[in-house]
Amino acid sequence: MALDVSTLRELLRHMQALRSLYEAEGIDEIPLPGGESITLWDLEYLLEEIHTRLPPRQREAIDLCLVQGMREVDAAVTMGVSATNPVAMYATAGLRKILVLVEAGQLPRFKPLGLGPIEEVAS
Repeated sequence: MALDVSTLRELLRHMQALRSLYEAEGIDEIPLPGGESITLWDLEYLLEEIHTRLPPRQREAIDLCLVQGMREVDAAVTMGVSATNPVAMYATAGLRKILVLVEAGQLPRFKPLGLGPIEEVAS
């Protein structure tokens, strides 16, 4: 499966549109680079795992910056940190952690993806 941080970030940025597409057209499969695909249900599963497995700052940044599409400065204020805090870095670190869990086989719904080494990012 061609799932990397960049691809996962883009998929999560479009979650609302993907949910709407499913409701309107019944389409739940999303093509990935490399000819593979992921389903809306796989993404929903990853969001659940993000909310249970990541530290609060990382999951909050993913939700605010990616899923809700909030500007980084607004997300920082919502998170209670300085508006100049680059909170998107928390989202990126969280996405890396989730992919490390996938690669380690710790998310039962996903087989290791053969991504190669992914740096573990401190929370």
